Amino acid sequence: MKREKKVVMVIVEGPSDENAIGGILKEHFSSKEVQFAVVHGDITSDFTTTKDNVLIKIGDKVEEIRNKYGYRSDDFVSIIHITDTDGVFTKDCIRQSDVKNIQYYEDHIETDDVSKVEKRNKHKSEILSKLYSTGRAKFI
Repeated sequence: MKREKKVVMVIVEGPSDENAIGGILKEHFSSKEVQFAVVHGDITSDFTTTKDNVLIKIGDKVEEIRNKYGYRSDDFVSIIHITDTDGVFTKDCIRQSDVKNIQYYEDHIETDDVSKVEKRNKHKSEILSKLYSTGRAKFI
């Protein structure tokens, strides 16, 4: 007998994102036919993720949920990966400042370690660009 329930998997960066988004999705959109599965995974900031293995990393998250809840591969109708861009697509706007945490402004970013933020932004940009170039990802 074939299952009727379909799964929409949502990858969020962490608990605060799940608290802000996951509950709303589950409460308003879950039904007898559709189940939302929320998983944590800051894939784009993880320096073990590369543009060559990012799809594998996302696949690993799918397997994690599949195994945890006993879903089959064909139960998944959509995978939504919510990530912030943290200044990823900005250029020449990061400034050195004596701040504890990165500060975001309308026209610049302040940090105590410019090279670290530039490295993170370049890395995330490569990952996001790869996901978009596959044709399976959309930025909204």
